[in-house]
Amino acid sequence: MSKDRVHILGICGTFMGGLALLGKEEGLEISGCDANIYPPMSDHLRDLGIEIIEGYDAPKLPDADYYVIGNSISRGNPALEYLLSKKANIISGPEWLYNSVLKNKNVIAVSGTHGKTTTTAMIAWIFEDQGLDVGYLIAGKPKDFEKSARKGEEDIFVIEADEYDTAFFDKRSKFIHYKPDTLIINNIEFDHGDIFPDITYIHREFHHLVRSLKEEAQIIFPTDDLNISKVLNMGCWSKLISYGINIQHDNSIELNNDAKKTTYRINKQEGQIDWEMFGEHNARNAMAAALAVYQYGIPLKDALASLEKFRGVARRQDFLLNTERLILIEDFAHHPTAIKSTLEGLRNNYPDRRIMVAIELRSNTMKSGFHDEKLMDASSEADLIFWKSEDFEQANGLVEKNPSCSSHISDVDAFVENFDSISTEGDILIVMSNGNFDDLSKKLIRKIQYD
Repeated sequence: MSKDRVHILGICGTFMGGLALLGKEEGLEISGCDANIYPPMSDHLRDLGIEIIEGYDAPKLPDADYYVIGNSISRGNPALEYLLSKKANIISGPEWLYNSVLKNKNVIAVSGTHGKTTTTAMIAWIFEDQGLDVGYLIAGKPKDFEKSARKGEEDIFVIEADEYDTAFFDKRSKFIHYKPDTLIINNIEFDHGDIFPDITYIHREFHHLVRSLKEEAQIIFPTDDLNISKVLNMGCWSKLISYGINIQHDNSIELNNDAKKTTYRINKQEGQIDWEMFGEHNARNAMAAALAVYQYGIPLKDALASLEKFRGVARRQDFLLNTERLILIEDFAHHPTAIKSTLEGLRNNYPDRRIMVAIELRSNTMKSGFHDEKLMDASSEADLIFWKSEDFEQANGLVEKNPSCSSHISDVDAFVENFDSISTEGDILIVMSNGNFDDLSKKLIRKIQYD
């Protein structure tokens, strides 16, 4: 693709901002606009000399060869309506990414309902730690890299492969565009209730992805996920690489209540990790990452040695405060399974501490009430549960299901102000949301430091 001027609509999102970083590396002239211009992405883009225009006013749009349209942009957006009337060259983010970067790379795509961001960051870090300058696009803020995306000198590119739709004019899942050489399917559960009526529609999207892979492609997946089995049984023409949990298998994880004693096996290789990540889900993420890099010549022992140094991703089991008074953790949680696994891992690591969890019902599926019953089981390891929802009736309904240890956060500032009366020394509070929870963590840290 020639060195064109590219303008990105929705540039401050993690995915679209990553595209801007990659385009800049390609030597393209990049600019963008967004209604919500917020750090760290906005600061990062501006530091690289990328112009960001606030809002979607049509007169402010620069002349560009291509306009990359984020999937948050819908009909009625004034900038989009202007571009459609002008018959401008519009293209979706995933399609532009494939044409500009992925087409000439060996692509490792990480898909699934949970663990995409962390597993993508793990794979990129293993390669980096082993001296390979691979490309990556991580929809989060990886602590081991300065940027969330780079093209890389090697012919390998690692990408988080989302099942959400591509753009207003392309309702296929984003991952259909990436044409991976190695596909990881971490897990499949119902999510994104705003676009998928039920899980069979998600099965179909994954099937479309699988059936589009070349014969030499590799699909890495766990044996115990029935939804993945349903997808693969719909038809598969590529190489299958599976791993088992606590079973005899060439590739396996032997889990232990002590996460640091988890044993990993690939073929005849075996090893353990001594690290700070906890929960069965992170053991699975690590296994998928180790299997992926193994296909590119990195032995298990080297992958595990690199993972011991892995610092994680911001807001994924992110320890913001670790004192005798309080351990404060943030986690990007948008599904009961992720909540349950994190809390179980936390309980195993801190059996003698009181665990409090604050859960914001923010994703479209969580707000719909679809997961309400499962949320009770998912949060059962916590001693105190605080629910936050825009829908007071929903939050109150969850409190009523378990009134002895549940309450409703209707005002974050009031919750922070009264925190001393709620908590005692030695408590753990984990804040779980796929949003910012009205800056609960920051406000709580300020209060504790001020006091």
